[in-house]
Amino acid sequence: MTRRHLQLSLAVLWLLDGVLQCQPSMFTSRFAAMTLAPASHGLTSAVAAPLHLALDLVSSHPALANTGVALTQILLGLGLLVRRYSRAALAASMVWATMVWALGEGFGGIFSGATLLSGAPGAALLYVVIALLAWPSDVHAGDAPPPAWSLPAWCALWLAGAALQLVNGNNSAMSFTMTLRSSASGAPQWISAIDRHLAALRFPGWSAAVVVALEVLVALWALVPGWTRRLSLGIGTVVALTSWLLFEGLGDLTSGQSTDPNSGPLIVLLALAALSATRRPLGADSALASAATLDPIEAPMAEVASLVHGARR
Repeated sequence: MTRRHLQLSLAVLWLLDGVLQCQPSMFTSRFAAMTLAPASHGLTSAVAAPLHLALDLVSSHPALANTGVALTQILLGLGLLVRRYSRAALAASMVWATMVWALGEGFGGIFSGATLLSGAPGAALLYVVIALLAWPSDVHAGDAPPPAWSLPAWCALWLAGAALQLVNGNNSAMSFTMTLRSSASGAPQWISAIDRHLAALRFPGWSAAVVVALEVLVALWALVPGWTRRLSLGIGTVVALTSWLLFEGLGDLTSGQSTDPNSGPLIVLLALAALSATRRPLGADSALASAATLDPIEAPMAEVASLVHGARR
């Protein structure tokens, strides 16, 4: 996966968000009441003040406000599809995603008890991370692999997930039952049935500890080159897709009130970027090409050694 592939993936996501924003319910006051209002729950009055201002604005002019949101996201997607405008679109994407993360997602729910399994730290924040990973360093760098820091970003995500799971209220088996019951309300019928069945089960008291341990291991294993790193990315992908299905209801895409597919697909995209960051295409210089196949931490040292060898010759 190259940076250009990340740009195109981000374009598809923004176009999907724009289409979801065109659902009939979004042009009514329900958009503010059902989507924006819950984002301020759990926030202090000072932090929630900008959210309340945005809520009042959208409530007063729901059709006009939603039209602007939909057009913005569609234009971002179209801009990313054209390589010539990719930088401008990526920059605008980061600004807009940051606004959505703060005003539309309530900072990804990290202050209101959300966990990595239920969508924290927010899809919009992951949009920003993917846009940074997709940023071309020069005119032709769109075809280059993602930067090496995509791997630390992967580790940071899972360590943050472990920290959120340890927060009081999330560190018990009951938290999984409550999350399943909540996700069942807006999920498609077949997913809702699975959620209700799982919520009726009695989770053992050590369930939260297992989830925390797994998230920490996914973060740490990614630092070890070889099959251990691939295992980390594979397990993280499976956990992300499973939680996307069970705890996020596939983003409630069929509910008529969904604004994005939630964080599951973004985590998978980050895993692909982290995997691709450790591999670089073969170049004309065989020494640099072999160095590019090394671990991101070792590759710069190999490139320096190649330059020193060339100077001696």
